[in-house]
Amino acid sequence: MTVKYRIECFECDIVVRQKDEAHTLSIQSRKTPLGNGNRLAEYASEQEAVHAADQLCQSYTIAREFGYHLSGGEFVRDGVPSIDVVTLLRQELDASDLKSLLNREAIKHGIQQTG
Repeated sequence: MTVKYRIECFECDIVVRQKDEAHTLSIQSRKTPLGNGNRLAEYASEQEAVHAADQLCQSYTIAREFGYHLSGGEFVRDGVPSIDVVTLLRQELDASDLKSLLNREAIKHGIQQTG
């Protein structure tokens, strides 16, 4: 597997690797950098995978503002259902729409919004 793209995003690296024709998006903790990290999704093109990597970091930044942390392939916050990262990426939400979604979830579950 060849690393095609890597960005630092808080305590982890978001990495796109290519093996044959597949491009894999994964997230890897910098605390335990051995291995290939947690595989999240596979894309047909490098461009799609890089876009997803950038979108993941942006989404993670916003989710943290709302009190979520990343656990495996999910954004998690006490008192609200976890959000599957890949499902969220497929929705292609812009920053404003993601903030609205997280705010609605907080209100729906009676959680004070922090973002």
